Amino acid sequence: MNLYIIANHIIAALFAVCYFYQIIYTIASMRRTVPPFPKEAPGRYAILICAHNEEAVIGQLIDSVSKQNYPRELIDIFVGADNCDDATARIAREHGATVYERSDRTHIGKGYVLNFLINSITGEGTNWEHGGFIVIDADNLLDSGYVAAMNDALCSGYRVVTGYRNSKNFGDNWLSASYAVWFLHESRMLNGARELLRLSAQVSGTGFAVSSELLRELGGWNYFTLTEDVEFTFAMTARGEKIGYTPHAILYDEQPTNFRVSWNQRMRWTKGYLQAYGRYGGAMLLRAVSKHAFPCYDMLMSTLAGSVLATGAIAFYAAAIVYGAVSGTGIMLPLIYLGHFLLATYIAFFIIGVITVITERSYIYAPRRAIIGFAFTFPFFFYTLLPLFPCLPFDRKIWPHIVHTRAIDIEEIKHTVDPS
Repeated sequence: MNLYIIANHIIAALFAVCYFYQIIYTIASMRRTVPPFPKEAPGRYAILICAHNEEAVIGQLIDSVSKQNYPRELIDIFVGADNCDDATARIAREHGATVYERSDRTHIGKGYVLNFLINSITGEGTNWEHGGFIVIDADNLLDSGYVAAMNDALCSGYRVVTGYRNSKNFGDNWLSASYAVWFLHESRMLNGARELLRLSAQVSGTGFAVSSELLRELGGWNYFTLTEDVEFTFAMTARGEKIGYTPHAILYDEQPTNFRVSWNQRMRWTKGYLQAYGRYGGAMLLRAVSKHAFPCYDMLMSTLAGSVLATGAIAFYAAAIVYGAVSGTGIMLPLIYLGHFLLATYIAFFIIGVITVITERSYIYAPRRAIIGFAFTFPFFFYTLLPLFPCLPFDRKIWPHIVHTRAIDIEEIKHTVDPS
């Protein structure tokens, strides 16, 4: 048996160990959807919006919060206008939000803004008037049943709940569609399956609720890495706090359409993942082994392991090609095995994409022809992740700003593009 066959077997075994369980997730999520939580008496919530120069979209978001099928007097909207030099603060106030303006060029990032907002609202933790806090991004829109669904989930016993992440602009191009497919897959196939199997979900950037009780225990918001959502998820998983999921809290998110913007965003995510692993990876591994806590294993595998394994595999084949060329032993065999690996990963992600667009078809607002085409381009989104790792040491950006321009409401999303 030659070296390449052995390497292929090792790579295949590692991927199986890391991801075979997600086949079970997929089957579970296709057989059944997560039912609504029982209706509960409405509680009072603070909506937290972190905004840096978001004048183009902040008004539509606040309007979508104001249109909730929920007692308006029980929803308080707070905007953290972070180092803004545009009209974000003024527009937010005009649309009915309470705005706290922050000017701090040293402590940069969403985690710091959340900490600033929560401390401002609670008087540094001395006055907890709200039953919970719902965190959303400035470019989002909320379905009219969003807060009610979050309330029902929190009242069911969860202290952290995340919702269904849909897209404002699925059909713009292959890049925005790839983001959307991934977040739809994450919502249905991962978090949905975790909820059905009574496991713990993962908070993904935006659209999650935290009870005041838990925040008081934690001493407020103290998660400041470049991916505060992953850090928070890891911290909760390591301490055994189960995160709930409800697909009935639907949020619409604007996805990047420019590759440079996407590259910068995902470079930040990759750095943040590594920071979160550095802080909580050991604690999750210890809990996974000592307490047989499967959610810890799940979070360790699902966040970054696949990209690391794929990057390592491609680096191995690339080194073999270089060695073959230099030593004269030939490059054809490693090229063939590299091609096999790339084809296998393409097929895997194509299947993920196809299953996702079929199961979530009623939530995708784009022409059918475009949706089918984007299923074929979705695997390339994974390939564009792989060069991030060798480029990490050369990237000096801290928190690149993403300009959001999709100023539309939910009805426009549903009706301006024919989903037939």
